[in-house]
Amino acid sequence: MTAKLNLSGAKGLSRTTQANVVEYLRRAILSGELPPGTRLVQAELADILQVSVTPIREALWELNSQGLVDLDAFRGAVVHTPTLAELEELFEVRMALLPVSVRRGVQHHTPQQLDQAEVILAQMETEADQTRWIQLNREFHTQLYGTQPNQHLQQVMERLSDIATIYINLSFAQNQAQRASSEQEHRQLLAAYREQDVDQAIALALAHLHSTLEAARSVLKTV
Repeated sequence: MTAKLNLSGAKGLSRTTQANVVEYLRRAILSGELPPGTRLVQAELADILQVSVTPIREALWELNSQGLVDLDAFRGAVVHTPTLAELEELFEVRMALLPVSVRRGVQHHTPQQLDQAEVILAQMETEADQTRWIQLNREFHTQLYGTQPNQHLQQVMERLSDIATIYINLSFAQNQAQRASSEQEHRQLLAAYREQDVDQAIALALAHLHSTLEAARSVLKTV
C-alpha cells in the first residue's frame, strides 16, 4: 500500500497557479522532503495543496522537463531517481562549464556580493536544518555569479545544479562529514574571489565539484 504524502507547509500555498505549484514541489524535491522514487499522485497532490488537478498535471510536466520528475507509463509521475550513469554525465557537463562561470564571477563581482556570500556561509555553518542548508548553499553560489553573468550559461548551470542537489542530499545523508568539508571548501573559494585570483578560484571550484562527485559516487555504488 502506498504511503500517504505528508508535505509540510502546504497550507502556505498562496495562489493556485501552475507556477506556485511548480515552485512548491520543486522545493520539496530539492530539500529531500519528497525523496527519489516517491509517487506523485495528481489527485492526492491536488487535495494536499487545495488546488485543481489541472495545475498539478501541468506542474508535473514542467518538473519533468527540468529533470526533477520522471513520467512513467506504469507508475505515473515519480520523483527522479538518481543513477550512477547520470551522475557521471551530469558532473562531466558541470565541470566543463564551471570555469567559464567562475571566470566571469571573479572578474565581475562587487564587494557587497562577497560580503553577502560570507554572511550566508556563516549561516550555513550553524544551520542544523538540512533543508535550509541546501537553500543557503544555492544562495551562496548565486552571489558568486557576479554582476554580469552569462544568462544562458547561468540557466543551464542552475538546471544542472537542481538535479545535482538530489545527489548532494544522498551523499550528506550517508556521510555527515561531507557537509563540513564542503563548508571549508566554500571558505577557500570565497577567499580566492576576494583576491581576484581567477586560476585559483577555478581550481578550487573544480575541486569542490569533484569532492561532491566522489561522495555521491560512493553512495550510488553501494545501492
